[in-house]
Order: sequence, then structure tokens, then C-alpha cells
Amino acid sequence: MACIKCKKTKNEHIKHLGGSLCPSCFSKIIEKRVRKSLRENNWIKPKDSVIAIDNETIKAKTGIHILKTIFKNTPLKINIKKGNIPLPSKTVKKRSKIVIPWTADDEIEQFLDALFNNQKISKNKYIKLLINISDEELQLYAKANKIKGKKEKKSFLGKNLDELEKRYPGSKLGLLKSIQA
Repeated sequence: MACIKCKKTKNEHIKHLGGSLCPSCFSKIIEKRVRKSLRENNWIKPKDSVIAIDNETIKAKTGIHILKTIFKNTPLKINIKKGNIPLPSKTVKKRSKIVIPWTADDEIEQFLDALFNNQKISKNKYIKLLINISDEELQLYAKANKIKGKKEKKSFLGKNLDELEKRYPGSKLGLLKSIQA
């Protein structure tokens, strides 16, 4: 099948994006979605100092790759911190912004888990760079850009959400939009 944008062959079929895309066009769509999210939320400015959390997962490696791609020609200072997500009070600099490996699937799971367990969702001031990207899209982006990292195990809720997405494509995106509204 040919890419719906550039007509090249050798591509992935993504139902909710309307057809088959080559790795290059797919990567551009994902990066454009992240740029839009950054712009709409006013999260990062070119002269900011950013701490990107690298916990060796594909999410973290992909987030860092996208961050470097988007801000490659700007004076943005990106510091990579190995390890887990720190508490907001433990940041190195108060003015630094923390980018965490967090996708749409994580946001939906956190919301539903809090809803089912009658808990409040904490509002930490982290930058969720990949919040508009599903885990499936993240895996395809990582494959297209040859990014390697550890895979995270899916929770019970995450497995059920994946099953829901298989039966009803676009349901995760609908849930995310409902959460963000």
C-alpha cells in the first residue's frame, strides 16, 4: 500500500489516522501533534531549562528524541536525568521544567483508576510531552526512528483499554478528550 501523504511504499496502517503512512510521514504527524500540545499549553519556551526524565523506557527515550528534534535549532537547554520521576520539590532548579514519559494511555489509566477507586487526581506541574500520543503510536514512532528502550508491563486496566481500542478504534482518543474537557 502507498502512503496517503507522499505515495511511498513500505508503511504502517493506522486506522484512526485514515490509512497507511510511511515512517517519515508518520513521524512528522506525531511531532506536529507534540508541537501543537506544547504551543497550546505554553509548556516550554526556547530559552527555558528543561529536565527530561530518562528511566530507560521506550516512552522516555522517544520523548527525549522528540524534544531534541523539535528544539534542535533553539537555545533550549535540555538536561537528561536518569532514574524515576522526582517529586516536584526535589528538582535541581526551581525554574527548571520537568518532562516526564507520559502518554495518553497513562493519562486515561490514571483517570479511570482514580475514578474507580474514588480518589483525587494529583495535579503535579510536570510536562506530559507525549500526552496526545497513544502507546501504540509511540511504539510505531520508536520503530520508525530506531529508538530502543525497555517496554513497560501493562496493568490490568491498560490491557482492558487496549482490548476496548481493538473493538472500537478511537475510543482511547475519545476518553482522553473527555478527560481534558
